[in-house]
Amino acid sequence: KEKDIHPNVVTFGILINHLCKFHRVDEALEVFEKMSGGGEIDGVSVEPDVILYNTLIDGLCKVGRQEEGLGLMEQMRSKQHCAPNTVTYNCLIDGFCKAGEIERSHELFHQMNKEGVPPNVITLNTLVCGMCKHGRINSAMEFFNEMQGKGLKGNAVTYTALINGVCNVNNINKAMDLFDEMMKTGCSPDAIVYYTLISGLSLAGRLDDASFVASKMKEAGFCLDVVSYNVLIGGFCRKNKFDKAYEMLMEMEQAGVKPDSVTYNTLISYFSSSGDFTTAHRMMRQMIDDGLMPTVVTYGALIHAYCLVGNLDEAMKIFRDMSTTSRVPLNTVIYNILIDSLCKNNKVEEALSLMDDMKYKGVRPNTTTYNAMFKGLQEKNWLEKALKLMDQMTEQACNPDYITMEILTDWLSAVGETEKLRNFVQGYEVFASKA
Repeated sequence: KEKDIHPNVVTFGILINHLCKFHRVDEALEVFEKMSGGGEIDGVSVEPDVILYNTLIDGLCKVGRQEEGLGLMEQMRSKQHCAPNTVTYNCLIDGFCKAGEIERSHELFHQMNKEGVPPNVITLNTLVCGMCKHGRINSAMEFFNEMQGKGLKGNAVTYTALINGVCNVNNINKAMDLFDEMMKTGCSPDAIVYYTLISGLSLAGRLDDASFVASKMKEAGFCLDVVSYNVLIGGFCRKNKFDKAYEMLMEMEQAGVKPDSVTYNTLISYFSSSGDFTTAHRMMRQMIDDGLMPTVVTYGALIHAYCLVGNLDEAMKIFRDMSTTSRVPLNTVIYNILIDSLCKNNKVEEALSLMDDMKYKGVRPNTTTYNAMFKGLQEKNWLEKALKLMDQMTEQACNPDYITMEILTDWLSAVGETEKLRNFVQGYEVFASKA
């Protein structure tokens, strides 16, 4: 003002843009309303242009105020030389997609076409990503194919969204088709596309294809990260191809990628389930030497494997080490593995003691815990203890499932206690000491 330099639409555009970037949309609206309402700011009257409208509409959409953005677009139509353009529609379509209102986004897209506003690759990507994010993969594919037919080609973002979407619904064949199409069109995949495919193919057991994609990734100048190596190692272990898993482990180390807890847990689980407990324990020591602490998953793999081979003494030893020496937090899954194995091996008293330990440690039993106990108690015909557990289950609002009802119906019907079963189902107390 002192130098008689007056702000123009660009000046106010910068101000509104910065306010919107910091989500100060109400302040941006205040500035805008003074401009568009014919008022003056510091003695200056400025007519907003398309860029300014778009900035504000985008700001509103980014804070979930799409309806106000639509109102501004209607306001644009009443202005000369200020018709909504592709950017205007893209901002609104993006806002409604992010809010999960895919139909509204489609309505805007059709309105856009009707008005002769040309969609661009951002429009395509916004709708494809929105549909994929909200599980509408088939609609996304149909829309993509329709746009391709009309000459609007996708880019890496489009293919990434589609490949990720079809992988999420386990349509790995389609993912590979899209990958091949992407390569043929000269659209270079980014690291995310490779990671997504490697993960999807590995989980589907297609390790040869996963390895092929990994090799293509390296040819493209990308490096596999620890997650990708873990997925491949896990896939080879599940297929019982440890030689291939070991190759991956060696390649991982040569590439300077350090194994993490997931890597070690995968290997410990593999060796444990294979009965090679010596190597499993060696891996656990190496894990500790590498500065990684064993987790509940690590101990769970060993405990489960020992239980499967009937070595409950070793399983309990690891359990005690876990809860005392290592101080790893116990969870329901660990207790369930041990309780189930103890009951199956006729050590029901020890299983009941573990349930008491759960209560003491603040670990909540679930339906699986109770089912294991009911089976064990049925074998011993310890009805009173079972009735107490039924009451405990009701008190903890732990809902019975079909396995619970199958065990209890069979048992209580055989001993003439169907009334207690009925009370249990209705949520009433069932235990009563005999006189």
